[in-house]
Amino acid sequence: MSMKLPIAITALAVIVSSAFAQQSTSGTGIGVSVGIFDPSSAQIKKDLGSQFLSFGLGGAQTGRPSEGAVTPEYTLIIASGNGNKFFVLPLTYGYEYHFGSASNSKFLPYVRPFAGLAYYDYSITDLASGQHSSAKQLGGTYGLEGGVIIGNKLKVSAAYNYFTNAGGFSFNGLTLSATYSLFKL
Repeated sequence: MSMKLPIAITALAVIVSSAFAQQSTSGTGIGVSVGIFDPSSAQIKKDLGSQFLSFGLGGAQTGRPSEGAVTPEYTLIIASGNGNKFFVLPLTYGYEYHFGSASNSKFLPYVRPFAGLAYYDYSITDLASGQHSSAKQLGGTYGLEGGVIIGNKLKVSAAYNYFTNAGGFSFNGLTLSATYSLFKL
């Protein structure tokens, strides 16, 4: 499977998020994120390392909506170590619920349950058994994110992703990230 599938998923997400943004007065924009993904599987930690880099693009609030908004998000989770490679691209939609809406408040806590699709591309040799496994496939993902919006541009968050198992591997894990809002849609 080539990179055409992740590109098609990204294009679809941009189109759908633009449609949501046109219907909303909540100040939804596009933001970039960077973070660390910590897998929960001891086997994945042993074979690839304990923390992976994550980079993302997704919905970000540029204003102070009264309650929240539907937001898209796609994140690249990348790791390589011990001769193994791992790449996951989850594309999720979720409802970002805000606790409070005071326009003069610098901090706005939120929670965002989400669900979507994930594209897996991995090549892993189990260090204990020597068994090699690789695949390029689609799966599902869901989870919960919580964090704080600081001002109108910065979001700091923690999210736990549950992924469907792929090739006997569990790619579930915790992501700690910061998102900076670039522009409003």
